[in-house]
Amino acid sequence: MGELILSLLLALSVCSNTEAQSVNQVREMKNTTIKQEVKVAKLDKIEQVKNKKDTYKWERFELTAYTNNQGRSVHSKDYGRTASGKMTKAGETIAADWRVLPKGTVVYIDGVGRRVVQDKGGAIKGHKIDVYVRTENEARQFGRKKHVKVRVIKWGDNK
Repeated sequence: MGELILSLLLALSVCSNTEAQSVNQVREMKNTTIKQEVKVAKLDKIEQVKNKKDTYKWERFELTAYTNNQGRSVHSKDYGRTASGKMTKAGETIAADWRVLPKGTVVYIDGVGRRVVQDKGGAIKGHKIDVYVRTENEARQFGRKKHVKVRVIKWGDNK
């Protein structure tokens, strides 16, 4: 494409002699255009790298479910409080290993939906997620699901 432009500019300079006074000026104009195109291409590449930072791939996790009733008394002041300090909320709260999914990370779980890492547990290590549900019956019905696709929507800060 660049050679074609050079040829056209050469032809124009020979015929009209208005824009380019010599072959050297044509070559200089060609080099300037190429340098500008390279700068634009580099900027595009930088933008693509920035955007890739915000796009995350699907990973496989093992899922289980938990309730507030497991290990805490209803009369306890911490009943329903997560490790992050927030209260558990069905349809929102999940527990994960904060070394894999930091506190505050928003994920999309295939077949479950959007959830937020607000809790952690002793048995939740590595690629495991515990989904908060209201009742023990719901937790039993949920069971254990292996190889479930999970995608990070927004990374938490773990603060």
